[in-house]
Amino acid sequence: MTKRHALLVLLFAALSAWLAYGTLFGPSAFERDFDTNLAGYPIAASMAAEDPALRQILLRRTETAFKNGGWVAANKALVIALATEVEIHADDAHINAISRAEVALLRDLESRPLACRAYLLAGGMADELMQAQPNDKLVWLAQRAALKNGFERRMRGLVWTRPDDRETSTVMRRLGRGPVTALTPAEETARAKYLEGAPALICSGAIKESINLMAMSEVEAARARRISMANTARIDPAQVMARVCGDRNQGWSCP
Repeated sequence: MTKRHALLVLLFAALSAWLAYGTLFGPSAFERDFDTNLAGYPIAASMAAEDPALRQILLRRTETAFKNGGWVAANKALVIALATEVEIHADDAHINAISRAEVALLRDLESRPLACRAYLLAGGMADELMQAQPNDKLVWLAQRAALKNGFERRMRGLVWTRPDDRETSTVMRRLGRGPVTALTPAEETARAKYLEGAPALICSGAIKESINLMAMSEVEAARARRISMANTARIDPAQVMARVCGDRNQGWSCP
C-alpha cells in the first residue's frame, strides 16, 4: 500500500468515526429543534431561556415522552414538568387558589365521569361542555398565576422540599379519610387501579379529596396539594394519553 493510499484509508476511517460519533453522541433531531418547538409555549420558553437547568429537564422529559407517544405525550410531559418543577414552588396562596378552582370544575364534570377522568389524568379543555367552561378557565388562570409565582420563587432559591415516600403515602391516605368525608372502599380501589379504575368512582373520589383539602388549614392544604402534584411526575405520559385520549370523553378535549 502506498503512502497516498494509506493516508486515504486513515482519512476515511477518521471521517467514519466522526460521523458515527455524531450519530451516537450528538444532539438528536428533537434536541436540535427543541427551542424552536418550545417557542410555541411562550411562558415555558421564557423560563427555559432564563434557567438552563430547567431547560434540560424540559428537554429530556419531553424527548422521552415523544419517543414513546409522539407530540401528544410530549405536550403532556411538558405540562407535568412545569407543574412538578416550577408551579409546585408557588406560595401557599397560589397553590390553594388552584384547589379552590378545581373543586368547582370537578363538580361541573361529576355527571360526566369520562370527561371528569380525562381532566384528572390528561388535562385538556372543556371545548364542548358549556357548563364547565367558566370554571375550566378559572383553573387555567390559577395554574398560570402559580406557574409565574413558582418560577420567581425558584429563581430566588425559595423551593419546596420534597418529602420521602413514607410521608407522601401518609398525606395521601389522610386526604382520602377526612376531615370532612372519606372515600368508599370502591373509590379507594378505583384510585389504586388508576387507568383501569371506574371513571365515575375516580371522579367522586377526587371530589371528596378536594373537599377534604379545602377543610384543612392553609399551610396543610398547600402541602398536601404539592405532594399530589409531585406524584404526577411518576406517570407515563405516553401511556396515559394513549388510553385516556383514545376514549370518547363526553365533550372534553385532550390537550
